[in-house]
Amino acid sequence: MRNTDRVSLYRWLFVAAVSLGVAGASGCSTRNLPQGQPGAGGSVVGSGGVVGAGQAGNTGSGGNTGGGPSTTGTGGAAGMASACQGAGDPRLVLAGQRILRLTMQETVNTVRTLIDDTEATALVKNNIISGTDYIEPLRRFPPLAENDIDSTSFAVLDRVVSHVAAYVQDNFANLTGCLPPVTDGCAKAYLANLAIKAYRRQLTTDEQTRLNALFTRLRSEQTVNGYLVTYTVEEATNYSVYALLSSPQMLWRWEIGDTTSPSAAPAGIPLTEQEMATQLSFFLTDQPPDAQLMAAADAGMLRANLSVHVDRLLASQVSRDWLRTIMETYFQTNLLPAVSVDANQFPLFTPALAADMSTDTRKFLDDALWNGSLSGLLTSRTAFVNTALAANVYGVTVPAGASATNFVQTTLPSTQRSGLLTNPGFLTAHATFSGQDVAARGLLVDMMMLCMPSPGSNTGGQADAAQTGQQQVAMRAAQPACSSCHAQFDAYGLALENYDNIGRFRTTDGMGRAIDAHATLPDVQGGDTVANGVELAQQLADSPAFKNCMARTLLQYAMVDRGTNVEVPMLPQQAGCATADVVSRFQSAGGGKFADLVRATAASPAFALRRAAP
Repeated sequence: MRNTDRVSLYRWLFVAAVSLGVAGASGCSTRNLPQGQPGAGGSVVGSGGVVGAGQAGNTGSGGNTGGGPSTTGTGGAAGMASACQGAGDPRLVLAGQRILRLTMQETVNTVRTLIDDTEATALVKNNIISGTDYIEPLRRFPPLAENDIDSTSFAVLDRVVSHVAAYVQDNFANLTGCLPPVTDGCAKAYLANLAIKAYRRQLTTDEQTRLNALFTRLRSEQTVNGYLVTYTVEEATNYSVYALLSSPQMLWRWEIGDTTSPSAAPAGIPLTEQEMATQLSFFLTDQPPDAQLMAAADAGMLRANLSVHVDRLLASQVSRDWLRTIMETYFQTNLLPAVSVDANQFPLFTPALAADMSTDTRKFLDDALWNGSLSGLLTSRTAFVNTALAANVYGVTVPAGASATNFVQTTLPSTQRSGLLTNPGFLTAHATFSGQDVAARGLLVDMMMLCMPSPGSNTGGQADAAQTGQQQVAMRAAQPACSSCHAQFDAYGLALENYDNIGRFRTTDGMGRAIDAHATLPDVQGGDTVANGVELAQQLADSPAFKNCMARTLLQYAMVDRGTNVEVPMLPQQAGCATADVVSRFQSAGGGKFADLVRATAASPAFALRRAAP
């Protein structure tokens, strides 16, 4: 290549990249194509255009989306059948036809699939992608980036795509398989195959023609910004790769659907086979479709054999790791490294101990999600401890084989521990700085285990150290301004009083007073009395509300877009139809495992259908 202005050239190539797109690609910055419509519960969703299934839930703390209608009622444990009115219920379809930008992690994973692992790793390791662009979305649930591309995000994408394109040129023979003497035909064949993977579908005739024309133009002598330039095969491939990876078909997930074959019951536009492959693959692995998914989609056989491909992907380690990451993000245990507690009160808590807790919690989730039942998230007494956790946090005998760096599976005392609710990592991830807060913990359980919405930022303020947990709850119950709200969740926090800020079991509080953790649960949980956190965990695990919440959580993630609100089944509001459908499918499977819930989600109408644009 002779003298040229690289920045101007890239701007020109970006225009060329967009020209590879279909008509209407300028609408890619719009998350959903339809305009906002009234939801079935009377609410109106925003310009994203998703028709809601009732009143939208509130946004909870730490970026988690609250799970239910904005008024708590008697419906958290409601049966599923009442939430939907048959297979034709329009509320089974949640999202409209839409175009969704890939997250930065999905973009990196796409580079890993299209190019290789070395380049994908280098993008992160060498700070081609800044930490906030790549890491921050993974700290929220759902872990999504912004949908639009502005000047800032364009600069990031330009760095990424430029680096990848240069890497292809520098490693041309290994990546393309084109050996000297290199021909245009070999490079074009490589680009055509790359484009299929990047677009996650076969190219149209016009797209293939434009791609070939771009390469041919780059190989021809021409004038760019006043300079006469001629490109080698390798250089032309570099810039063609830049154009491909900058194209709308690559950077966005297209869910326009097959408009020629609309569904009647429920009414909706089915995703095309290729769109379904993309939806399924990113849902289960956060990566673009593999060769088997693409082949099934191209043959028109994916939808008919969906369960086979779901099972195949679920059996892979990449899928299990990713779905565990999603649950870590939802339960916010991924925030443990950022937790700050009072070092004077909790001198044991160090970054090293936080890392140990993270390992224990991650291994616990892996075991509960893939080896146990869904309810085991709340009832399992399994932990994975090293010497520090055993001696300083769990207070159990160090199991054989455990060391400072080796974590060994062990069974915890049945009187002290039960699942995630009493897991030190989970409790510490949500700790206050200086001490216990019954209300905050109760709200945590209400939101994360039952998907109830946050009532707002005022949950009773900082706990009064002079009062016991029982006294705090009684004080708020006696105040009409507080009682109606706190009655919905204070009992959950009270039942967890036996655990200090870093999850250690205790029988006395910080002032040496005996702890009384018995609590009468809200009416939504039947008003039963529990003696402690272990009994609370069992009560919640047996409740339909917990299954409803986990189904809602997984479906909310599967729907990708935060603007697509997913609700828990509630009565008498008759909300949560789509979630109720997932729960019904889950229960019909009979296995009761997390994997069964994943399968039920992928089989739901909400997963496969989109509302038609008006």
